[in-house]
Amino acid sequence: MPKPEKYPYSLFQKVAWGDMDAFGHVNNVVYAKYFETARASFFEERKLWESPQKPNEGGPVITHIEMDYRKQVRFPETIEITIKVESAGNRSFSMLCTMWNAQGECVLTGHADFLWFNFLTGRPTAIPDVYKEHFFQQAGG
Repeated sequence: MPKPEKYPYSLFQKVAWGDMDAFGHVNNVVYAKYFETARASFFEERKLWESPQKPNEGGPVITHIEMDYRKQVRFPETIEITIKVESAGNRSFSMLCTMWNAQGECVLTGHADFLWFNFLTGRPTAIPDVYKEHFFQQAGG
């Protein structure tokens, strides 16, 4: 596995008791929720949810998500979630994610691809300009 890195956007997540499974560690599906929480916070802090260019009928949908679990996490740990936009195009973008325990060990690496979707027409559509500006800036494009 390539050496993980911390990405520019960071969020701390406290592990809840209910995040664990019968084996006493965070259930694998919970990590996808953590990634989702970090993405939503990333959009919110950049005021992208409040943008006048944000169409009510459209938004990002996940087309692919991949996660590599590196270490177990248990209650009552707090993990740091870091994300960045990896690449962006006209209708799609991708994000990278890493999660870190308090000892500085990477517990997860993740990648997700998104398509901008118009929910009224049921078809992909162009990413609004205000989002593209942020995505291209983050991706270095």
